[in-house]
Amino acid sequence: MLDASTRALCGAQVRPQVNVRGSFKTGSFGIDFTLATSLLGRMRDMLSGNEGTALANAVTILTALGIAAPKARKGLFAVLKWLRGREITHVRMQDRTAVLDVDGDTLEIDLPVLTLLRDVRVRQATAQVLAPLAREGIEIFAVGTDTEVYEMVARNEMAWFHAPEPTDALLLDEHRKMAFSIVSLAFKDDNKWRLRDGTATIHATITDAGFLSRVNNSQISFSKGDLLLCNVRVQQWQTSDGAKTEYEVTDVLEHRPAGLQIPLPGL
Repeated sequence: MLDASTRALCGAQVRPQVNVRGSFKTGSFGIDFTLATSLLGRMRDMLSGNEGTALANAVTILTALGIAAPKARKGLFAVLKWLRGREITHVRMQDRTAVLDVDGDTLEIDLPVLTLLRDVRVRQATAQVLAPLAREGIEIFAVGTDTEVYEMVARNEMAWFHAPEPTDALLLDEHRKMAFSIVSLAFKDDNKWRLRDGTATIHATITDAGFLSRVNNSQISFSKGDLLLCNVRVQQWQTSDGAKTEYEVTDVLEHRPAGLQIPLPGL
């Protein structure tokens, strides 16, 4: 959780270092959390007078999570408890804060907290931290100091911290005119054909009903080297595994047989 939060707020140039410290109490233990960069990075910070940067980063991360000394606004843990699994209907951005709206119920949070709330890895790691609450004999997760508890999660609150499944985000949606050679045809329900644009082989869904009808009625036959000139809808998505591209042939403008004939002007 600390690693994912550090990456979300500070980037890859800073890495967290977590150490168990002190003597174990019954059913609990203490941790120290510090931030460490590479040796050269630490030397650079020291020479430039920025040794306090690591401490400031640590305070920012712990405060955003809500597991440091309480501030005026809520950290991630408190925000998730406020949401109680409800879906956010609107977010209003301000200079240094954001206002969450859940069907008229609003909450103002700091921007680092919003960053953690939206980060899939942070949410998944937070759910994993609380997973032991599902075991028999473990009733409460609490964080704080030896003298003060900053945040507490009970077993019956675990569902509020469930990490939502990542959804694909549409990056690009455009229409192009493209020419393809046919690699293989498909006559299943999805009508995904393998086509080649001269550089790469793609899978494209054919949605031109008139063209498909002519193919199914054997009004069109294909030979090696035939080309299709098409209107194509191209959509690119950002997924948890990276970029994904989908091709949809909306109109087959022309079926051009293999170039066995000599082209003449006007033909």
